[in-house]
Amino acid sequence: MKELKNDIKYKVTLDEDQKKVKADIYEKEIVVITGQAGSGKSLVVAQTTLDLIFKGYIDKVYVTRAAVEVGKSLGFLPGELSSKFDPYIEAFRDNLYACYDKGKVDKHLTHLSGGEENKDRNANKSTVAKIEGIPTQYIRGKTIGNRELLVIEEAQNLSEHEMEALLTRLGKGGRIVINGDNNQRDIKESYTGLSFAIDIAKEFDEVGYHKLKSNHRSDLVKKILDFKYNKK
Repeated sequence: MKELKNDIKYKVTLDEDQKKVKADIYEKEIVVITGQAGSGKSLVVAQTTLDLIFKGYIDKVYVTRAAVEVGKSLGFLPGELSSKFDPYIEAFRDNLYACYDKGKVDKHLTHLSGGEENKDRNANKSTVAKIEGIPTQYIRGKTIGNRELLVIEEAQNLSEHEMEALLTRLGKGGRIVINGDNNQRDIKESYTGLSFAIDIAKEFDEVGYHKLKSNHRSDLVKKILDFKYNKK
């Protein structure tokens, strides 16, 4: 396991299981993270994303998730693509803010903050946005190459075919991190893109797999989830 430097002071301290996830993201090309609501899946990914950027391991981050909502789709939301997709990745942005100073985080955001990516290649690197929210269908034409990271949120709402399409975008030197919880799926398929990713992780040692069990929200959340999913 790679020994990580602890020179960045974040506002949130990871528990031991989350630290193992963070270390695996440094080590492996693909990492799959599951766990019930409140287990800190997105939080550990957000903190590790910032860590990779601040320490110079990656130059570009794409954040995507299935655009599954009740009653509306991307096409019915007002505004340009960036502002249309903002609501779908707002939770990831909030986790970035929970981990670190909002003003400093905003310097690295593009579509996540509704802004436009800095097109000046000669601009000071501290002002060049590095984290971009992008719809799943727009990833298909990309290769996640060297010093790039793809974060797939809410993977339980992707189909097996969609997950396959995303995983095969991985290029040399790239990283993909997947998180989700099949208990929270909003699609009809019982075998989801997350299920497929978990099976891939179990098949190949090169793919990391972690199931977080701690509850980082109200104790009542755990009781509600136990009531719903652990009935005898």
